[in-house]
Amino acid sequence: MKTTRARKPSAADEARQEDSRPQPGSRIAAILNAAERVFGTHGYAGASMRQIAEDAGVAQALLHYHYASKDRLYEAVFERRSAAINQHRGQLLDALFAGTEPATVEDVLTIAFTPLSEMFRGEDAENLALYVQMVAAISLGSDERSRRLREQYYDPIAERFIDAIQTVLPAISREDAVWAYLFSVGARQQAHALNGRAERLGASVRTPKSTSHYSALVRFAAAGIREMIADDHESRSQRPRKRRA
Repeated sequence: MKTTRARKPSAADEARQEDSRPQPGSRIAAILNAAERVFGTHGYAGASMRQIAEDAGVAQALLHYHYASKDRLYEAVFERRSAAINQHRGQLLDALFAGTEPATVEDVLTIAFTPLSEMFRGEDAENLALYVQMVAAISLGSDERSRRLREQYYDPIAERFIDAIQTVLPAISREDAVWAYLFSVGARQQAHALNGRAERLGASVRTPKSTSHYSALVRFAAAGIREMIADDHESRSQRPRKRRA
């Protein structure tokens, strides 16, 4: 009787088998978490699909089955996190303006600065911190990939915050509101930079993890935004008035 050798499962077979399990997203989550770690640590250019496959504990062929290219996997990390982040912050803005108390710019900034650990409770803090580094990279990047990811995943929520700033500060112009948002986000990204600079300059901690740190960041940004309005009013008042004929 002729016997046949059992065929070794291919990457596609493993993927289909994974999809039939009770928790089909578990391997995908492992891949995305690994990608977040590798991209967040080495940047897009310094990361490789081989590194990510090893970190995730999967065959590289299986990784390519789910994500055909490094570019697609990179985008998938933003796609996963930004959807939850933007939904959470959008709901907080809706609740803020639906309330009976008048909203302030501090309220808006508190929502903008909400720590990711509050949105993704129970998840690895290091992964979340590395995702922040990925966001910082595309925020400053001038390449086409960074521009596309910014526009698709972060510009819509940015516009909501700019609208919110104008709502709580009616005297601010649209242009100033845009810069107010960008200045504030820039301060937040610097505060979360994982480069140890704050410690080298004498700070006791590297990143603002305590409530007092976040409160200080909100106060700093709010004061700067209000000063922008004051400067604008002062410059207008100093303009020479036209004499009536």
